[in-house]
Amino acid sequence: MIPIPIGTDRPQRHFPWMNALLIAANILIYFLSHSVSLGNAPVPLLPPAADAGLAPGWAKFMLDPQNSTLYQFFTYQFLHLSLSHIFFNMLFLYVFGNNLNEKLGHAGYLAFFLTGGILAGCGQVLMSDGRTLGASGAISAVTGMYLALLPQTQVRLFIWFFLYIDRWEIPAIYVIFFSIGKDILEPLLMPHSGTAHAAHLTGNAAGFLIGMLLLLTGLTQRDHYDFLAMIERWRRRKAYESAVSQGWNAFDPRPGVCAGTGIKATPIDAALLLQREEILALLRAHNLPAATEKYLALRAVDPRQALPPQDQLDVANQLMTDQRYASATDAYEDYLRLYPREMQAEQAMLVLSLIYSQYLPKPDRARALLQAVLPRLHDPKQRAFAETELAKLPPPVSPTSP
Repeated sequence: MIPIPIGTDRPQRHFPWMNALLIAANILIYFLSHSVSLGNAPVPLLPPAADAGLAPGWAKFMLDPQNSTLYQFFTYQFLHLSLSHIFFNMLFLYVFGNNLNEKLGHAGYLAFFLTGGILAGCGQVLMSDGRTLGASGAISAVTGMYLALLPQTQVRLFIWFFLYIDRWEIPAIYVIFFSIGKDILEPLLMPHSGTAHAAHLTGNAAGFLIGMLLLLTGLTQRDHYDFLAMIERWRRRKAYESAVSQGWNAFDPRPGVCAGTGIKATPIDAALLLQREEILALLRAHNLPAATEKYLALRAVDPRQALPPQDQLDVANQLMTDQRYASATDAYEDYLRLYPREMQAEQAMLVLSLIYSQYLPKPDRARALLQAVLPRLHDPKQRAFAETELAKLPPPVSPTSP
């Protein structure tokens, strides 16, 4: 069976210019390095077999552990052995690099790509004595960072097995772990395969660690499905399972707190429970208008009622779309009060500030929200939007003394 990644389901809002330029540079250098001689050597009519198939004069740009120079750690990343070598490397770079280009920006992505290739080259030099060429070390760093930032993105795979041809979609985390496992096992089973497994594994580790550092320091925009969010959901699930195993009942009408989970058990009668179940069923069926009406009816009976994070946000967004601004602000405020650390809290704050500044006369609340969210925004367009809206607000009224 041959699984080949051909794309992802993550929407691309901006064209990945830097990734496209890197792919173009690799392709251009491939044809130059296989057809144009450097120095005084004659231009061959066919690619020579010596020096990894490179034209005369290009072998000095390969990474040579026996005689490495600083420039080789950059140049080896843009050389390739054959058409199949560059095709699959560029395919992986296209599939995984486009999304990272958008997350990091053009300059940040270029710096990361080159740094990942350098670190992968260091690992290869330390663990191998053979000359190395190819972008796969840098691309392994790209997939390593993808594991940290976007592990739940669905990767589209082209599957070919004899006469069986199909297309699958599986989370990126499984595709990347499969690739890592292959690089661990293949040297044991095929010790002379000629593949730079050390560079691949070093690149994976470097990319993942840099990605986790960006998440932990807040230097990149958090995502609801990044690796830290996966760990947090796993921790909550384990805490919930532990509490249930100790006898806690989520549907027990007696008040209390589930120890270790932060889940509050509040009195709730059967009618309210039935209403909540109806709302959640409508949301799962993607019937947002009907779910929103049921939510408002539930709130009329018990204003303390709120939904799980994503459901609460979906209902708030629907109320905003329906121009029911007072109800929308209540839903957004409940979301921020109950789930302040959710990945989409910043977007909720931006929308809520927009309602207060443009549709409801609460400029002071809009100002407080914008001032609170500005330090948490990393997207330049979102920061520019927040700064523009903040500048539009009237200055706060100073209290006057009698």
